[in-house]
Amino acid sequence: MSAPRLIGRDAELAEARAEADRAEAGELRCLLLVGSAGVGKTRLAKELFTRRFIGLSARAYPFGGSSDFGMWSEALEGHLRGLPAERISALCAGFLDDLAVLVRSVAVVRGGAPPAGEQPRSRVLAGLAALLGNLARTGPVVLLLDDVHLADASSWEALAYLARNLSSAPVLVVATARAAELDAQPIAAEVLASLEQDGQLHRLALPPLPPSAVGQLAEAVLADRPTPALVDWLTERTRGNPLYLLGLLRALLDEDADLSAPALRALPQALTGQLTRRVRGLDPDALGVLELLAVLGRRVELRGLVGPSGHSAEVLATALDTLTRRELVTEQERGPDLSYEVAHPLLQEAVYQGIGAARRRLLHRRAGQALLAADRLGAAAPHFAASAEPGDPEAVAALVQAVRRAEEREAYHEALEILASLVELLPAGDARWREVVRALSWRAQWVVDHRADGHALLGIGPMRRIDAVLATVAAPAERAMVKFRLASFLAWGSGELADAERECALATRLFSDAGDRSSALLAEHELAWIRALRGDLGALRAGADRIAAEARRSGDRALLLRATRSLIMVEQNAGRFSEGYARVDETIRLARATGDAYAEAVGLRCRAIGLIFEGRCAEALASLAPEDSSGSAVGADPGDPVGLNATSMAHWCAGNFPAALSAGLAALAEVPGPVSKRRGLPLFFTTLAAVEHGRLDVAGRLVARARQTYRGRDWFVYSHWMVHAEAFLAWRTEGRSAPLAAMRHTAQRLREIGGLGSAALVLADVAEVAEELSDLAAGTAAAAALTEIAELLDRDFYRGMAATAQALCALAGGDAEAARSAAANAVDLLGRVDCRAHQARALHVLGRALAVTDPAGAVPVLRTAGETFAECGAPWRQARTLDVLSGLGGPGQRAGWAVRGPSALTRREREVARMAAEGHSAREIAERLFISVRTVESHLNKVYAKLGVGSKSRLAARAEEFPL
Repeated sequence: MSAPRLIGRDAELAEARAEADRAEAGELRCLLLVGSAGVGKTRLAKELFTRRFIGLSARAYPFGGSSDFGMWSEALEGHLRGLPAERISALCAGFLDDLAVLVRSVAVVRGGAPPAGEQPRSRVLAGLAALLGNLARTGPVVLLLDDVHLADASSWEALAYLARNLSSAPVLVVATARAAELDAQPIAAEVLASLEQDGQLHRLALPPLPPSAVGQLAEAVLADRPTPALVDWLTERTRGNPLYLLGLLRALLDEDADLSAPALRALPQALTGQLTRRVRGLDPDALGVLELLAVLGRRVELRGLVGPSGHSAEVLATALDTLTRRELVTEQERGPDLSYEVAHPLLQEAVYQGIGAARRRLLHRRAGQALLAADRLGAAAPHFAASAEPGDPEAVAALVQAVRRAEEREAYHEALEILASLVELLPAGDARWREVVRALSWRAQWVVDHRADGHALLGIGPMRRIDAVLATVAAPAERAMVKFRLASFLAWGSGELADAERECALATRLFSDAGDRSSALLAEHELAWIRALRGDLGALRAGADRIAAEARRSGDRALLLRATRSLIMVEQNAGRFSEGYARVDETIRLARATGDAYAEAVGLRCRAIGLIFEGRCAEALASLAPEDSSGSAVGADPGDPVGLNATSMAHWCAGNFPAALSAGLAALAEVPGPVSKRRGLPLFFTTLAAVEHGRLDVAGRLVARARQTYRGRDWFVYSHWMVHAEAFLAWRTEGRSAPLAAMRHTAQRLREIGGLGSAALVLADVAEVAEELSDLAAGTAAAAALTEIAELLDRDFYRGMAATAQALCALAGGDAEAARSAAANAVDLLGRVDCRAHQARALHVLGRALAVTDPAGAVPVLRTAGETFAECGAPWRQARTLDVLSGLGGPGQRAGWAVRGPSALTRREREVARMAAEGHSAREIAERLFISVRTVESHLNKVYAKLGVGSKSRLAARAEEFPL
């Protein structure tokens, strides 16, 4: 399996070809390609094997030093073997005797007994020079010497000799090597330094492929576009190494793995062999340290290796020096600290797989004990888990203590990973699960605020185990806490909302049985949220209202803060903006009073989102860098979905699609790997922005990522938004009626849930698609629903969208006058808010209506629409508008040209315009372009019209505005 073309090496290939050009012109050149094993050095070199070059190649081997001039012998034999005897004699000139000892084909031509005694070294070198020089006279030569870090000293000596004596021969020597191993060869360093000093050598380092090239290479191999998950997986596992990438892809295909969720049962044997070959020949101490680093699986400080390795500092330092020189381990020095890790994740995995099971457990136990002694419980926990038999007392005690520490530090990812380790180690019915319960903190903020949603799947198994143990114990408070966590992980992690609702209801009852009213209210609040996730925002409003009232009476400010934040979400979704802002103000006051910076930041972001839904996008963008009461900038948690989404959403609604796309992709980059359901909010507006901006490839990847997140399950308003985004993309790419049905269903579900603002945004698209498909019934229904929402929300933004939908219905029904009136009203209403793209859509509809009744009046309206779409970064909408303009005769065509600017010019018009702007006369332009003066003048008239200038002088004055 190999890629059909070189990918991701354009810059390096250009440098290599420049060296080939110099060689072909009559100059011996040496090109040294350095990089790690598998990075593609040989693949790049072979791009230079073209018809214009005579190609020779050889490879050095670990045991090749026993044969003098071994690489040159192999390279020459490979070429001479197919030549006739007389041709070989001519090439060797008078050196048949000398070269017969090196090249078998020469010995066959020479015949007779072998030359007596050893040939003088000077004669052999002169013979090599004569043979290569004669060969180069017949055509330029490219000679590939692979893995020269393994070459014998005599082969290096020959390279130096040939460079001195064939300096003007058209020869390109391409050598590939691993930098660290090359530096360890004294003769190689000496020869290379001499070549560099003489200006004959060009070094070219090949770095790993970037993620974009990883995706291109995977696509070339698979002959299909890889999923984003596959590209991320390959990038992380291969670190841009093409050889490893090909090996992993082959293994995935052999295992018939799901390429949308790639995983391998084990590294393939072929790839493991390639990796472990690099380990051969290590002394026992170095091999033991490498295995220890593979078991640790992360970067480790030098002092952290002394105990687990069992070596003295001197022995350990020698082993590490060997490993770093062979590029098996990377060393990092920061001030007084030294740290080490295996150089590549696949090498780490291959070495780990090669350790026997008993030794692997021993190394894990040593590592765990050393880390425990250093009071690094979190790091020790996975090693105890990997080294222990089920029920191991030492390991269980260490893991329980580690989970307690992680909970105290709110290191929720670490806590959940440790809990997952306990599932493997502690039997289901073991009474020690109660010790685990006691290690967990109640009301952990990361649980209550759902901040662990990205890792919640790890917590489901442990909570089920603990719940099963506690089922026989009369401890309602403990059982309630476990069920509360289980419900949270089910709802916000896997999205199993029915199970989550059942467990949370039980948690509420158990807290009440334990006499803990405050905790029972917190569980009720969670239960109300789970019901909202199932599509019942009314339940969240009722529950949060009731809980807020009781929290005020009891003085429980923390509980009141949570209920108030929930009410912001309810009010904003329902379009009750004033009530939402009141809740925002209360949330911020409570957050500042309780010192909850996270809640304060979320409240400020929620205010921005309320402004966006009102169409006040400029205010929203200005508020997204707020200050707290002390004057310090307030920033939401980078992983918080409100903060992640607000900027992208604001730019999208304002009609700045490039900025919305950029902000959304930056936000999603903060969420590596799969996006949790709660953090999937940025996917929606980023996908819409990508479609509007014409980046359909990006939109497709975002939709695929959303499918992984929601997997066809209804989850709050987010999953419905993504259904609409996918339908919107399908409308642009497929144009069938199926997307319209999906959009209509989404709008209906959002209205049923209570998300009126969201439903309105979807309905605006439904009206547009329905008109395009001539589905008058669907368009009429959308316009009626939008009108109803506009009356309820009482904002110009929604009245403007409703008026646009009414205009589209009138157009579909053939009533151009009614369409003109409604569209004019929409333009006026949307001009009062900060939503340029929606106003441009209204202008487009108004222009189309005027094109029927008043074509002359339609031209300036459509021109404004086209210009606005250009400012929004919506090229496909601009193109549709310009198509309408082009049908309005000369005035429309000229207006369209003015909107397109220089892009409206043909290639010939651009040439004429450029020369005219430089001051050339029509006759001079005609002479240079071999056309008539009349043709030049005709082109200039079109140029003036398309660029909106009246003369050559105006063209010259404004030339810098036009990229001619």
